[in-house]
Amino acid sequence: MTLAVMGGATMVALHSTGSEEWTGPYAGLVLTIAAPLAFGVGLLMIPFGLLVYRKQLATRIAAMTDRPMYLARAIVALTAINFAAIGTAGYAGVHYMSSTEFCGTTCHAAMDAEFTAYKDSPHNRVGCVKCHVAPTAQGFVESKINGSRQLLTFLTDSWHKPIPTPVHNLVPAEQTCESCHWPEKYLGTKLLVKPHYRDDELVSGYTNVLLMRTGGTRPDGQSVGIHWHVHPKAEVEYVATDEKRMHIPWVRVVKPDGTHEVFAAQGFEHSKQPGGEVREMDCNDCHNRSAHDFEQPGPAIDRLIANGLISRRLPFVKKFALEALQGDYTRASAPDQIRLHLQKSYAKLVSDPTLAREVDSAIERLTALWLRNVYPDRQLGWGAYPSLSNHDGCFRCHDGEHKNEAGRAISKDCSICHVVLSENEENPAILDTFGMGR
Repeated sequence: MTLAVMGGATMVALHSTGSEEWTGPYAGLVLTIAAPLAFGVGLLMIPFGLLVYRKQLATRIAAMTDRPMYLARAIVALTAINFAAIGTAGYAGVHYMSSTEFCGTTCHAAMDAEFTAYKDSPHNRVGCVKCHVAPTAQGFVESKINGSRQLLTFLTDSWHKPIPTPVHNLVPAEQTCESCHWPEKYLGTKLLVKPHYRDDELVSGYTNVLLMRTGGTRPDGQSVGIHWHVHPKAEVEYVATDEKRMHIPWVRVVKPDGTHEVFAAQGFEHSKQPGGEVREMDCNDCHNRSAHDFEQPGPAIDRLIANGLISRRLPFVKKFALEALQGDYTRASAPDQIRLHLQKSYAKLVSDPTLAREVDSAIERLTALWLRNVYPDRQLGWGAYPSLSNHDGCFRCHDGEHKNEAGRAISKDCSICHVVLSENEENPAILDTFGMGR
């Protein structure tokens, strides 16, 4: 009981500092479950101790009254030691259990692929518990119950490979994403420059330049652009008929004035909501891979070439790189197989020391790329986890086939999301206008 009181007092003091480490789910667990439980156990131990030592009780009380000062000093000293010990242990325990290392390695050994992707993501400084555990003791308990089921499937090797997505019981975006990102913020229009390369001998390049209508809520209250979907006073609700939320036959839009409009695909009724998962659209419906993004081989090779990590002096380098990445390997054999493929492809060039070094550099980069994205033992290959912040996500609803009762379709006009300034041009003149010419 004494330990519970001291532990609870220590946690309350640390919780009151407002530090994120002490306001998370694990701290809530200690404060609302562990400490009260330990206190209750301590209370039960008092009558149990009195019962066990009832014959020695009078003698012990007499001995205590003979040495009151010594006893008081001992109690004060032990109390101080206990406070220090419990505070230190509590700090270390809560801090470690809230860490990404605990989630990514100790607790979720089956998630090495997701953990690797997370470390290479824009959110690699956001702790796992911030998105996967609701910031309450209830959220922690629910996540641990779910985790216990996952642990059982892991121990029996009956877990689904690859791990299914999306996570249907993911914490709502307003409790996670919106703790940092402001959905009402007007972001305007953003410039997007995307370099690409062909698989020809010269590795010829071209660049697509777009203005993305990111939008948001303007100061006058009107919401425009892509982020209209998260208008604070409107709702976009949909029904998905598959686990991956790729088939969406029914959409209802509730406007700021309270009126609503239903769009249904052919064969579905407007007035009757079809069976399936009903969901209100939030950040995760488009930004579904924001912390665990797996790349596609083509765009990934383009990125490496654009950043100078793979040399364009190597003829057909994109063609050979794609072939090397899409081979049937194990994780143990992949480094040697990728190296062998590239060395065979450039056998006639490695006599040039400069080109030989560039081949070795390409082999190193492509091997790292393959190991980051492919896990054959988990059936996780290229394209297993597609991102929906692109056409794949948009065209679930913006296909021209979802119509309201008057026959008006959800637009599939690309210009409502972006304006194409240049497409498939090697050296777009528009980049010179922006001072970005190459």
